[in-house]
Amino acid sequence: MLREIFSQTGANSRVLQTDGEDMQKPRALCFFSAAHAAKDSGIALNLAKRKKIGAPLAAATKKQFDRMVKEGLGELDKSGIAELTFKGRHKKRR
Repeated sequence: MLREIFSQTGANSRVLQTDGEDMQKPRALCFFSAAHAAKDSGIALNLAKRKKIGAPLAAATKKQFDRMVKEGLGELDKSGIAELTFKGRHKKRR
């Protein structure tokens, strides 16, 4: 219901349209894992640092992907961030 309401307001976004359902009901299929995104985010941050470019959003994004990996969710795609956001969605895997 929340996705439907957001889709009719200023909160509507391309992410809501493309990933909203996956965030609500994770699928088994993953095209680009959080573990790969964490690695690539690190590469981007290193390049930004070398060029002396601030990248606070990229740093925050990497932090979330790193957290997913640490929590045992690295095999999920970006929609797996919902597993960190919604309390009780998963138990930390070890």
